[in-house]
Amino acid sequence: MKIKKNEPLSKYTTFKMGGIAKKMYFPESIEELMTLADKYNHILNYAIGGGSNLLINDKQCFDEVLCLKDFNKRLEHFGNGTYYIGASVRLQTFIKSINNDGYGGIEYLFSVPGLVGGAVYMNAGRGKKHNKCISDYIQSVDVLIDGKIKTFLKKDCEFSYRTSKFQSLPKCIITGALFKFPAMSKEKTAAEIQARIDLCRRVQDMSAPNYGTVFCESNKYIMTLVQKFHLGYKNGCNFSRKTKNWMLHEENGTFEQAVNLLNKVKRWHKIFHLKCKAEVRIWE
Repeated sequence: MKIKKNEPLSKYTTFKMGGIAKKMYFPESIEELMTLADKYNHILNYAIGGGSNLLINDKQCFDEVLCLKDFNKRLEHFGNGTYYIGASVRLQTFIKSINNDGYGGIEYLFSVPGLVGGAVYMNAGRGKKHNKCISDYIQSVDVLIDGKIKTFLKKDCEFSYRTSKFQSLPKCIITGALFKFPAMSKEKTAAEIQARIDLCRRVQDMSAPNYGTVFCESNKYIMTLVQKFHLGYKNGCNFSRKTKNWMLHEENGTFEQAVNLLNKVKRWHKIFHLKCKAEVRIWE
């Protein structure tokens, strides 16, 4: 197991913001993860996977932080489109692997800079109007909870738009999942991936570090105003003019600015009694 001291957490998030981890642990197996969880149970509150949808206080020092990028890279095909995928597998690796075998279905996630564990936890998918998400193909999910690996059948995972049961379970870590994918030609999956890449280049603002989509539930008219008026701080944290529901971290951005912006948008929704839920998880 690798251990790094006084490690800048900004290196591990797509928003490129964060304080210092006094000790950062990099388990390289499920057994090492379980040992850490048994010794430092509180460490499960501070776990980083792919680092998207994560806002970390840039003034804070965290005693122990867990990095999940290497502990389970298992990728096994049992035949007929049934796969077991470890939580540390990158989504791009996952998608390319099933595509090469003649299966597909989640090519729209090719642009997401995340790991399988985080994608399952968030039930990652396309926009709400498309009604597509990774849980469409999940059969079961393995989770480290209370010191043991427990298997949840899909019916027990409570998947819905951008949510899962695991978001309400304290101190749990997804370790892997069993999937079943339909057959799909390599030509079709390649075209789906290219279409996704082209769409992202056209509509997503990559001019500065970002989380991806900020709110999984919001009012389109309020978010249009947020975009139109470029809500935020000049050369700091601000909402993109190009991409709706998208926050940028420019050179002088701070954690305080980002939190203020999130809270301001939530207040606007509250005034009009509208629903608003952030995808972003915050480490104070």
